[in-house]
Amino acid sequence: MESVTSKQKENAATKEPILEINGLHKRYSEGKSNEVHAIRGLDLTVNKGDMMAIMGPSGCGKTTLLNMIGHLDRRSEGTIVINNIDTATLSDGKMTNFRRDNIGFIFQLFNLFPFLSAVENVETPLLLKGINSGVAREQAKMILRELGMGDRLYHLPSELSGGQQQRVAVARALITEPAIILGDEPTGDLDSTTSADVMHLFRRINKMNNQTLVLVTHNRWIAEQCDYIVHMSDGKISRVEQGPFTSQEEA
Repeated sequence: MESVTSKQKENAATKEPILEINGLHKRYSEGKSNEVHAIRGLDLTVNKGDMMAIMGPSGCGKTTLLNMIGHLDRRSEGTIVINNIDTATLSDGKMTNFRRDNIGFIFQLFNLFPFLSAVENVETPLLLKGINSGVAREQAKMILRELGMGDRLYHLPSELSGGQQQRVAVARALITEPAIILGDEPTGDLDSTTSADVMHLFRRINKMNNQTLVLVTHNRWIAEQCDYIVHMSDGKISRVEQGPFTSQEEA
């Protein structure tokens, strides 16, 4: 059973792995005698600058895998190496800083602070890093303007459309220039037009900044905008296919 495609192996000579997962397991205990084996010995390599989709039926382990990559959940066994760092070697305090500096999250429900304006939501990760408030504010304004939100800087989330909230969420994920951006159904609540706009935005970010994106989705069209599509079943990778988007680019 393949964890990477032959195309990925060819690219390995010219691309640097940004994420390496080996022998990953996740078990949950339900009561005294029941155990749920959510991830079962999973191996996966993602190269820097790749845009990858993860697909599969509900309950197959997609979100569990994403949460373990983002270290929102602990692994039971296995290794996760990000930017050549084995994350198991990091203390809790160092892991918090590592996650803040290397991983950006885009959630389906955006998770914006409702009482903060768009620019305040975006500048928050920089403030948590100790960046001067004036510098953080200017950087937040700059990235929001780049994402077409220059006229919505001081609007609260409740005053923004779904697509606009998603752009704020994207800006917040990008502001610290993380090595990997993780999206859990990032277009799940958006209409088809807005979903297309967001995916075009993701692709532009991916190409311009060579940033790595890993997106969980149930939507085949969304997945086809990515370089690779990882199919999961019962906590394992069943197959990996190259996205049509990539094939068209290389034609």
